[in-house]
Amino acid sequence: MSSPSNVIAWLVPTARGSFADKATHLLSNNFRAVPTASSPILASRLPNLISSKPAKAIQLSFDKAPKRPGSFIIGSDPVTCDVVLPTLPGIASQHCALSFDAEARLVLNDFSECGTQVWYDWESNGDQTDYTWILSSGYSHGFPNTVQRITIDIQGLRFQIIVNEHAADWDAYREKVDAFLQQPAWTDGLSVGWDRTSLAPVAPLFSSVPLFQHIFVKQLGDEPVGEVYLWNLAKPWEPMVRAAA
Repeated sequence: MSSPSNVIAWLVPTARGSFADKATHLLSNNFRAVPTASSPILASRLPNLISSKPAKAIQLSFDKAPKRPGSFIIGSDPVTCDVVLPTLPGIASQHCALSFDAEARLVLNDFSECGTQVWYDWESNGDQTDYTWILSSGYSHGFPNTVQRITIDIQGLRFQIIVNEHAADWDAYREKVDAFLQQPAWTDGLSVGWDRTSLAPVAPLFSSVPLFQHIFVKQLGDEPVGEVYLWNLAKPWEPMVRAAA
């Protein structure tokens, strides 16, 4: 069981018996599933927010590293995803990811074809693809600090996300975020085509290292030609983009 200071957030199904609720009981999610009554902080946030309390939630924490450094991948592929969803229409094998931005705010990044919705209380801009939502206010205590409930809707699978409170010791939390973005993966479950030995390290969140890495690629042949590509280390699952000449 993770200590309270290591918990980042919980994904709580919005209704008992829903597909999201069934996801918390999947064998692939046992590593992160916890009873909703296991944390006083979690239990205190649930009674007024959902009418039918599910038995389990998915807990994301610093001490249980994701399969790819820096992001908890969410999707239907149990090999490459940290949070596994049922195989349903519209849900990609790797659908979206939870990570941190430059201000140590928890964010959700969509990289699917069908999109994801995020509801702030009762407001949403619908399914969005290639989009980023802010889920915590960080040290600025700005948006979405006044939002009572944030719901992530992944093609009908709805989780209420409850972000753990770390304001009492922000410096320690910031150090954990920085370390989280650099830590090695805990499993070899990388998707086909990824070679761990060739992965560039993720840039520390609070350092001067640029988030875009220049990669020089040589073509094979009698007269090899080199090209420069840009790789966004904040989103290492995305393909490299060839730099302009």
